[in-house]
Amino acid sequence: MTSPAPITAEPLSDVIPLDLTAWTNWLQGQVDPLWRPGEWSQQAWFFDGDVDNPRTSASKCITTSCWTVMHSRGLLCRHCLELHKTSTLSKEEFTATYERPRRIRTQWGIEREPCALDGRSGRCERPAYSGQLCRTHYSRWRRRSDQQATVEEWLATTTAEPLAAMPTCIVRGCFNQRVVSGLCNTHHQTWERDKRVGATRNPEQWASQAATRLLTNQFTLRDLAEPVRWEFLYGLQQRDARGGVIEPMATRLLTRRLEGAPSLLTVDVESFVEGIVNQHNLVALIRETVRGLRRASLSFRGLAPTDADTWDLGWMNLRSTALGGRRHRAGQVDASAIRQPWLREVIKTWADTVSLDSVKFKRVFACCVVASDALHARPGGGQDYTNLRFADMQAVFTAMSRIRRTADDELASRNYRQQSFGCFMEIVDFGRKTDMLTGMPGSFDRDKTLVLPPEETSEDAAGRAVPEPVIAQLDAHLALMGAGFSYGEMEPADIALMMQTAYLVLRDTGRRPVEIASLRLKCLETRGDENTLVWDNVKKRRYGRKLPITRETADVIRTWQTRRRQLEVPPRSRKFLFPSITDRSGIAHMGGSLANAMREWVTAIPVLLSDELDEHGNRLPFDRSLIFPYAFRHSYAQRHADAGVPVDVLKELMDHRSIVTTMSYYQVSLKRKREAITTMRRHTIDRSGRPAPFTSTTDYEAQSVAVPFGNCREPSNVKAGGKACAIRFQCAGCGFYRPDPSYLPAIEEHVNDLRADRETARAMDADDFVVRNLADQITAFTTVADTMRDRLGKLPQDEREEIEEASSILRKVRATRDHKLLPLTVIRKEAPNSC
Repeated sequence: MTSPAPITAEPLSDVIPLDLTAWTNWLQGQVDPLWRPGEWSQQAWFFDGDVDNPRTSASKCITTSCWTVMHSRGLLCRHCLELHKTSTLSKEEFTATYERPRRIRTQWGIEREPCALDGRSGRCERPAYSGQLCRTHYSRWRRRSDQQATVEEWLATTTAEPLAAMPTCIVRGCFNQRVVSGLCNTHHQTWERDKRVGATRNPEQWASQAATRLLTNQFTLRDLAEPVRWEFLYGLQQRDARGGVIEPMATRLLTRRLEGAPSLLTVDVESFVEGIVNQHNLVALIRETVRGLRRASLSFRGLAPTDADTWDLGWMNLRSTALGGRRHRAGQVDASAIRQPWLREVIKTWADTVSLDSVKFKRVFACCVVASDALHARPGGGQDYTNLRFADMQAVFTAMSRIRRTADDELASRNYRQQSFGCFMEIVDFGRKTDMLTGMPGSFDRDKTLVLPPEETSEDAAGRAVPEPVIAQLDAHLALMGAGFSYGEMEPADIALMMQTAYLVLRDTGRRPVEIASLRLKCLETRGDENTLVWDNVKKRRYGRKLPITRETADVIRTWQTRRRQLEVPPRSRKFLFPSITDRSGIAHMGGSLANAMREWVTAIPVLLSDELDEHGNRLPFDRSLIFPYAFRHSYAQRHADAGVPVDVLKELMDHRSIVTTMSYYQVSLKRKREAITTMRRHTIDRSGRPAPFTSTTDYEAQSVAVPFGNCREPSNVKAGGKACAIRFQCAGCGFYRPDPSYLPAIEEHVNDLRADRETARAMDADDFVVRNLADQITAFTTVADTMRDRLGKLPQDEREEIEEASSILRKVRATRDHKLLPLTVIRKEAPNSC
């Protein structure tokens, strides 16, 4: 076979065949002529979907007595849906008990039920025409001797014999019985109507031109050009082979748009889908079909998928990170960006040999592109790997060390850049182990000098979190979350409630998005007034973790649990709080839909403002790209860190293995700390509530020590780091006590503890001096707290906000402070007395 020249088409590959005759003949050898027996007729190019086949997206209305065919499973037809809305029955009761009246007209084109006449040889096989009788028996009944006899009375006494079924209608693709002139009742009515406006009076000629009126579960390819028929059939069979579902309605709509096309390989997919962008099934079908054909065109020419300059990740043996099994979704890499043939061949062999997912492949490929560019700039362009030296490896390392983020053009993190160099070395190591790079010099290898220096951690890295004022604006527009978002066959109100629940749980618990999506239906434990969320740490494979949550969050979950138990969900999703879209989804619970719904929600909110101001003092718009599901985990952690929650407590809440990870939320720069102290030192009071400001920032830090409920200026206690107080925890009665507003939460918590202790002492019948001491402490601490609150209330709004920000910073600093003292003096143990 001679290789055909390429034709103009969407530039997915540079090897698209021109010889349509040879291409069509090749396709004919690839398709299965016995595909889908009972559903597909190769001779008629007609598909009549089996409504009981789970691999066909068509099914009868779930009402037991209804015959209407629906485009998907688990649906009520319009008639039954409207009646169910007006009934008081549950969905299960309605579908099991409702009897659809026979008088309701059947869908156009569906053959009626058989004639009611039932004789000795069986029931009449011809379709009912009128009065439950076929045309022949209806005519006999009209000529009955007793004109007063009903159909039922006539059937009981007639000697008429049942009739065998007639041949099928002469219109191609129609399987209804002939009634008149070789046509079924439906097509005969259409022909009669067409004749009145000038159509041919020859039924055979009219039938050859008549369009088949297709039902929901049917489609035909006969109206397409010959090459397109075979291309489409090949695409459908490939879809079926990989486990995809055949969707008759989407296929039928797509064939109408493809009439007149000479070949699907000439279709510009992006232009084609512009008019059907909201018809997701059609878009997915045309994309998948054309992609499959372009891969087939490579096989037609005897080429592998990686022989083209553009590699489709769906054609390679890669695992899917989201769905499990092989990756099938589209995704491309430009192999021509790898300028050295030897490097390209090693990558191809590595991808075919090593079991890896598509994310890993794309990461390694991107690193190799950087290395390829670096080698290309060297003498010889890196074309001959046997001439590579250490200087070439240094050039590659230098290029890796300069990788920048695409989003903001900032230098990538040290770990990312160092790992990128490691990814390239993984390919080089593979080439050496497989003898593909025999002769590569040993100097072109790792070296201890090729390591990036440690980077200074950004002291204000909290920008990953969604700021609390922005979260408040999101909450104000919560009703928009999930509005207009599609999720399989779920009702819009249920979709909105599910997405809003997922967001609120994400916001209030700080779990990772996948941990929210994979919550079990029974994820709540309640003991008294305490609510606990049971969740799985999927990332670190620690399951059955428990997190205390508020009553409000628990109520949100319970509301959705109640509704969720009433919904029909895929069988494999029944144990999950947030089910998958269909039973064919790669995972049994919600996947990336939460991120998609959140993106649409954030876009739909009219205005989102940040706390930053322009030169006119107006608040600037907030960057909406910073709002995504994972950012709310950072917000949760930052919220607790700002509130002064001890770092070890937050570590447990976040389920971090290392406290170093948790410490990133407590990082405060020296500059920010000094600014906070400068603000706070002016608002310090003494135990009586009189102003007692520190003279300077140095005085605040050097002449006082932070104790649980304020600063202390007692010299010996300051020297001992707060460990030498003679009246511990009774600060409000001490003349050296210097509280400031940053201690208000701790003081209020201590007052609550004192009240509880007082009631316990009374219950224990403790002496009066014990109860009196507790009461006096409550009064003293309450006076201090009330005084600070009154002083804050009299300040301007901007100054109060400044104090709140400074308080948050100082609480964060204190939360990470270890009060253990170094043994600066030698402690000698006395030797035991010897006898």
